[in-house]
Amino acid sequence: MNRTSWRLIIDKPQSAATNMAIDEAIALTFSKGESPPTLRFYAWEQPSFSIGSFQMLNEDWISALEKHAVPIIRRITGGRGLLHDKELTYSITASTHDALFSSGIKGTFQSIAHGFLKGLHQLNMDAEVVSHAGRSPSKQKNPLCFDAVSWYEITANRKKLIGSAQRRWKSHFLQHGSLVIEKSLLDLSSDQVPKDAFVSLNQISLSELKASPPSRELLIQILTKGFEEALSIELKPGRLSLSEQKIVDQLIKEKYACREWNLYREEVKKTLLR
Repeated sequence: MNRTSWRLIIDKPQSAATNMAIDEAIALTFSKGESPPTLRFYAWEQPSFSIGSFQMLNEDWISALEKHAVPIIRRITGGRGLLHDKELTYSITASTHDALFSSGIKGTFQSIAHGFLKGLHQLNMDAEVVSHAGRSPSKQKNPLCFDAVSWYEITANRKKLIGSAQRRWKSHFLQHGSLVIEKSLLDLSSDQVPKDAFVSLNQISLSELKASPPSRELLIQILTKGFEEALSIELKPGRLSLSEQKIVDQLIKEKYACREWNLYREEVKKTLLR
């Protein structure tokens, strides 16, 4: 059986602005038919805090993060805030007309989750895909992504292992998310924000499930194989095109390096956002 060919990008750790600009650039060029379906694995050169596209972060949290020089970056996907530290991050850009992803947001989450699950089971991990959205364990809504489980996310020991967010257009989608390898031990406390505010009690990491978690390289290799088998695709190593890189540079300058966008969603320029 012929398998659909996808591009696999494995990036070195980069800045928060660069990581978000790359994901958006791939989605933009894919929408124009200039890029193939893409699975990207990446990391962060320093601990960073991302927030959902329309999320407004409490000023006390902003002050605490900026006090500790933790970059705050606004995603173009939805969802809540997430501290990116000791994790493996992924993004997927593909067509909404692909049979794998044509059944809406929930169907897309489900297909991608099965790719992760196939790989995690090869590590003998007792992970599962939840078939419903779970409530936050806290009484009040928490601004953290991992505080609640959404449809078809990955859990282990009844806690969230992989947090994901998606942006869906008519012809394509971008989904990205985080697989926590080790819980962050950063102390980001301030006079107004407690030490443990930025890590959810509903979050679990690979190191808590496995005494000796695999290296990042081995984890990528196993997950790549899992995606190929679960989605019946062929992943071929690749890199950004020159046109994608040009858009990345422009997005950083006009959007992701701008405090106005990241904190308050104020658009500085609209040359790429029309």
